[in-house]
Amino acid sequence: MYDVLVDAFFWAMEKLDLDVKMVIGETGWPAYGNGGLTTPELARTYNQNFLRHITAGQGVVYGTSGNNIPDAAAAITVCHKHGIRRIRILDTDELAIQSPKSMRIEATVGVKDEDLPVLASSYEAVKSWFEVNLKPSVPFEFVVNYIVVGNKVIPGPNGKYVLPVVKNLQRVLADNKLSQIKVATLVSTAVLGAVFPPSNAAFSAKAEGDLIPLLQHLQATVTHTHRSYWNMFDALVDAFVWAMEKRELIVKMVIGETGWPSTGNGQTTTPELARTYNQNFLRHITAGQGTPKRPNTYGEGFVYSMFDENGKLEAGDQRFGIFDAKEKPVYHLYFLYPKSASN
Repeated sequence: MYDVLVDAFFWAMEKLDLDVKMVIGETGWPAYGNGGLTTPELARTYNQNFLRHITAGQGVVYGTSGNNIPDAAAAITVCHKHGIRRIRILDTDELAIQSPKSMRIEATVGVKDEDLPVLASSYEAVKSWFEVNLKPSVPFEFVVNYIVVGNKVIPGPNGKYVLPVVKNLQRVLADNKLSQIKVATLVSTAVLGAVFPPSNAAFSAKAEGDLIPLLQHLQATVTHTHRSYWNMFDALVDAFVWAMEKRELIVKMVIGETGWPSTGNGQTTTPELARTYNQNFLRHITAGQGTPKRPNTYGEGFVYSMFDENGKLEAGDQRFGIFDAKEKPVYHLYFLYPKSASN
């Protein structure tokens, strides 16, 4: 049924010549509450199969409907302990924003439904919201992938506010050089009129008035916005991708070699700098973040080089090795492998 519902959305968009990226905002299975249909084993099976199915960009929703829910700081600690790299925080408050610091947890944060009318009224209102909630910490303290404007408010009375807030947020992010943060909304299957077969799917009459202009805007924004780059590696990889795309070519790329020398050019070539560059490279290709042009993808690549090579002509080129000629580590490097590769 998962694939049926996802493809129903794609078919509904395709009929309107729309191509907008989708992220599964939430899915799950209860462990108790309905007899033999809701057991821990069935919940584990459903959720594990879902994670295997999507492989990249996996995370958990931090829901707060209850009086015994651990606070945001505790939730982030649990994520860190169990190797969960992404969390969706429904309500953006100070505690939730402060918690992911220094734990390498990526967050998707939400704009509260009740705040939409005020935020839709002006750019200044959204700017104030951003400065209070996100600006003190983003992007240096932690990473925000998405800002979700409204939680299933389309269709509904608050649906009309989503597009104005999205536009204002995109302006604020651009003004703060944070266009890599994407703005979205969360919808349910209530926006669809028909679901099965997926090729018959279409948006419902009660949803299309607010939803279709939003999707058209998001598509135009993705098409015409310049992507932001924070490192030269992503820029070079995407340069190859764009060059191929202009020739209507789609060919998988593997990084054949990249590295950093440990000596040979003064303070710009030290074991610590070499370790930092190579470790960051390994983290980058295994984290599932991809590049701005091809997000949410795992990469493949090789660190250059295994050993120092004294046959190279330039002195700096001789010292790219992770190990010296006596097989002793020049610095310690940890090779990382995404969990999906071992499942």
